[in-house]
Formats: sequence, structure tokens, C-alpha cells
Amino acid sequence: MVLIKNNYFSSAPSFIHQLEILFHHFNLERCDEKTIYITILLKYRLHKVPCDLIYIMDQEEIYGAISINKHYEQARKFIQQHFRHALLYSDELILARNFMQTFHFK
Repeated sequence: MVLIKNNYFSSAPSFIHQLEILFHHFNLERCDEKTIYITILLKYRLHKVPCDLIYIMDQEEIYGAISINKHYEQARKFIQQHFRHALLYSDELILARNFMQTFHFK
């Protein structure tokens, strides 16, 4: 995974600013000492889609992206349908970083 620095992705695609990121579920059984998974909902207007974020814990930094699992294709289609944008890995990193700054993550 790529290290996220504070201003590294300052030019985020416009669709990211239109999304609400809502906490949905956290299952401790899916986690281990270096990896945590958090299920979120990506919301745009009245539409929502579940999405799993995976965070890799490191001694100095936390790395996060969208987990490639059963929800990944739904999230990718959601972004394509509502924003006509192909979900990029850099977008995933921004979404994971944005969620890290929410009350639920902290």
C-alpha cells in the first residue's frame, strides 16, 4: 500500500467531496493484530452502497484502502453510475483517509 501523507492527495476528484461516508459495521473477529476491517456506507443523495475499508497498522503510519471483497464491485459500480468516474486506487486511499478523520474511526 501507498503511504498517505497529509497533503499528498490534495487534488481529490470532485466526486469524493460529494460523498457522505457513514459508519456501518465493525466486526472484531475479522481483524488481527495488523489489519482492521470497517464496513462503511458510501452515500450520495438518497443512494447508499456498502464498502469495506481495510487498514494496515504499522508502527508509524496507518495505511488504508477499499478491501477487494464482495462489496468492491458494488462500490465500483456505484461510483461509475453516479459520477461517471472509474474508481482508482488513489481514490480509495482518499476515502480511507477521510474516514480516519471521523468520530467513528477515532
